[in-house]
Amino acid sequence: MKTHLKVAVGDTWQPKALVYFAMPMMALMLITEVLNLKFINFFGISIIGSQISYVLSLIVADILSEVYGYRRVRRLLWVGLGGLIVYALFMELVVILPPAVGYMNNAAFVTLFSQVPRITGAGIVAYFVTELTNSYVMSRLKIRFTARYFYGRALTSVAIAQIINVTVFYTLAFAGVMPLGVIFSASVVSWIAVMLCEIIVLPFTKRLAVFVKEYEGIEHYDSQPKEIQPL
Repeated sequence: MKTHLKVAVGDTWQPKALVYFAMPMMALMLITEVLNLKFINFFGISIIGSQISYVLSLIVADILSEVYGYRRVRRLLWVGLGGLIVYALFMELVVILPPAVGYMNNAAFVTLFSQVPRITGAGIVAYFVTELTNSYVMSRLKIRFTARYFYGRALTSVAIAQIINVTVFYTLAFAGVMPLGVIFSASVVSWIAVMLCEIIVLPFTKRLAVFVKEYEGIEHYDSQPKEIQPL
């Protein structure tokens, strides 16, 4: 598809639709932290609960990286990091505070949400590093290939980022708590599931990325490529 997009390098332009992707990204970061508290049975295989929300995360992350670039994603991640820390602090405070008279579910609440500091800490580190890696690789490949080969760039960036994600998250969150075999199998299944989801949603992600680029009227690069060719 031929486009007539203005090339922008760095932060030389003002996005119009960034907020519509920034807010879902913040929400999905928080949802992920909550769903990380439970493992679910998927056809006899244990997977982390947050896997069910990851498809949307993939779409949002790919569009943010492709359309708005590494620098803006990095700033959004710093904001999201602050939000997750506030969430963890308030949750820990409520766990510590004594229950109201007549409140019968305090033991269950404490049992569940006392996991929050470690799980959230692991999730914060993993999510932050993973999204930075994904966005950085996507950005550098976009410059290298002048916005061509979207499918290949997206799959490569996600594959690398998810190796880091499962390694960091499962090690920090569950080492010493769950059997090593369960952690390893869950990590492998998680990586495979993410890659399958990425392949499935890529056609939709690309169409949406092209639509957003047309709306913005911009083909963005974090640094100047040697040649310019729209997606």
